[in-house]
Amino acid sequence: MKKKVIVCGPYNAGKTTFIKNINPQEFIGTEKREFDLENLIEKETTTTVGIEMNFLKNGTYQFLFFGLPGQEKFDFIWEIIGENFDGILFLHPAYEDVRKLKFYIDFFSKTNSFSKAFKMILITHCDEAKINNFETFKQFGFPIKTIDPRKKEEVFEIINFITKIFNGDLYVKNL
Repeated sequence: MKKKVIVCGPYNAGKTTFIKNINPQEFIGTEKREFDLENLIEKETTTTVGIEMNFLKNGTYQFLFFGLPGQEKFDFIWEIIGENFDGILFLHPAYEDVRKLKFYIDFFSKTNSFSKAFKMILITHCDEAKINNFETFKQFGFPIKTIDPRKKEEVFEIINFITKIFNGDLYVKNL
């Protein structure tokens, strides 16, 4: 059974790294080097400019993961991919204001799939900012977990968690 999972969130949340670590051989990326217009030089950093994809079979499920660019100027891509999904992962850097997360949740909550889809908040960059509690994130009512998307084992913990939800082996009640 195929399951479409969207991975979204603000710029530099770790979405590309998360998607890439699912199955490096199947990763389809759209990263491009950033350009400094003021100094007319190419930067060392990259940004996602399109849809990133990866595929993984886990149990009876074939997961199709779609990573979306985080910049608002690409919201037309969010609209295209943001339909008919089974799950959505909101990656959010610990150092970012929670209002950015709310922006993405509000955007996707207007889609037809949102009410029945599995939703989860993954807090990234915890090594750069302290998270003392999850109270500010609990307002959304979704499961919350910290993650380092650079660590494959943490990415697979999330995939196994999602698989259990879809199997009915795990029930997640709103917070």
